[in-house]
Amino acid sequence: MGQTKKRKYDRYILAFKIQAGTLANHPDVKSKDVAESLGIHPVMLYRWQMEARRGELRENKSMKTEKPSPERRPTRADPTKVAEEKLAAAERRIKKLERQLAQSDDEIDLLKKAERFFQWKK
Repeated sequence: MGQTKKRKYDRYILAFKIQAGTLANHPDVKSKDVAESLGIHPVMLYRWQMEARRGELRENKSMKTEKPSPERRPTRADPTKVAEEKLAAAERRIKKLERQLAQSDDEIDLLKKAERFFQWKK
C-alpha cells in the first residue's frame, strides 16, 4: 500500500520560527523537547535553526497575513435608531423646558409675595 499524501500542510509564520529557534538554542533545553512541545518535527526545527544561522530564514508569500477588509458601513441609517435618537433628544428638551417653567413659576410666586408686602406697607 502506498502512503497517503497530506492535503493541507501546516504553515508557520516567521515570528513562530524565530521563537522556536531561540528556545531550541537555550543551553539547558534539548531541541527535541522544544520540537515536541511545539508539535513540530525535530528535523523541521533543526532546519529552521540552520536557516537562521545562515540568514536564509525569511517570510514566504503564503506566510504573510492578509490585511483585514474594511468594515462596511450601512448605506442608509437604521430608521428605528434614528427615531429613537430623535425621541431621546425631544425628551431631553422637554425636561429642560419643564425645569425652566418651574423656575419661572417660583419667580412669579416670589414677585406676588413681594407685591403684597409692599401694598401692605403703604
